[in-house]
Amino acid sequence: MIRIVGSVVLLIVLLRCTSTPSVNVAVTDKATLVNELKIGTVYVFHSTSLQEERPIIIALPDGYDTSRATYPVLYLTDGLQNIWHVMGTIEVLARTGSIPPLIVVGIQSTNRMRDFTMTGSPDHPGSGGGHQFLAFIETELIPYVDSTYRTNPFQVLEGHSLGGLFAASVFIEDPALFDGIIVMSPSMWWNHEELTDKAGQFLNDHPHLDNVLFFGIGMGESGSEFGMRKELKNFVDVIALKKPAGLRYERKEMEDEGHMSSTLLSNYYGLKFVFSDMAFPDSLLLNYSDESFLIHENRIMSKYGSAAKQSAESYVSLAVQLSGQERYSGASTVLKRSVEAYPYDVGLMNLLANTYELDGRIEDAITTYQQALSVSRKYNYLREEEFQQQIDRLKNR
Repeated sequence: MIRIVGSVVLLIVLLRCTSTPSVNVAVTDKATLVNELKIGTVYVFHSTSLQEERPIIIALPDGYDTSRATYPVLYLTDGLQNIWHVMGTIEVLARTGSIPPLIVVGIQSTNRMRDFTMTGSPDHPGSGGGHQFLAFIETELIPYVDSTYRTNPFQVLEGHSLGGLFAASVFIEDPALFDGIIVMSPSMWWNHEELTDKAGQFLNDHPHLDNVLFFGIGMGESGSEFGMRKELKNFVDVIALKKPAGLRYERKEMEDEGHMSSTLLSNYYGLKFVFSDMAFPDSLLLNYSDESFLIHENRIMSKYGSAAKQSAESYVSLAVQLSGQERYSGASTVLKRSVEAYPYDVGLMNLLANTYELDGRIEDAITTYQQALSVSRKYNYLREEEFQQQIDRLKNR
């Protein structure tokens, strides 16, 4: 059962406001409050598995309410602590095409030692409740999220410190549950590195795995030959030795970062790595065809939802490469897709119209300039006169 208890709200200076204020308007002598931008909503989830009420935070991607897209889900341990920096990173990476837009589910911690350890330790009373916490996620939380929101099947789990130990443990306990796992500064020391000892047999039993793993840690957390950095390396070394087919993984150390500060960079690099297969493969860049390009774009949208896209720079770079070879038809295909992905970018529309003209497709060029003119007017880009001149020039040629 879910009960709404409040909202996590972040106020920012608005770059762009609607012309009509909302009903609840706060007026001062200097500024008018038009809207509030929230990063998520806090709920209380009554869990049968945990026999407690657990706060969770649901954060939906920008444009969720006006789209029909489905979205991958990131499940975030220590949700209240980590939601702030995670949402900022996701906004930048999704807006620039490094990752798809995500639904984020932050799970608030109530007893980390209990929830994040799969085995008990006499040195830590109350530990060893990780299996119950995993059951809560698998049998209660995920089904609720999937039935309530437009989710994509691709799921990611992220955890830090003891939460990182839990995330790595879930990979071994139930590798099919999460497609991607971001393990940040994990407590691999738990019970004398017992998880590393289990990893070898697990990988022997699973010679093929369709997972993506990222391991991040700060270089300030320990020396390279002892402590948490060395314990994490020991775990990753087992993966490197066993080399299961299909598994992608990376370990990255953050320079000048400690245990608590490394999370921001680990999350950033972790998300980029998990979704790195969105980028154009070398084979496409070396041997371009419209068919292979569209197959790749359709594949990432099928895997990660229809809102998945490349960075604008990637589309432009490929189009410029093709135009340099006088392959204007191919460049037009790439740029048309870029405009679909970034429908507010008049620079891409301008480039597409120019490429259509080089390809002799004058009517398509005119239509694209007209689209750019309309978007410029809508967003006040002040390029209407420029685009109208291009339209008039092409019509009178």
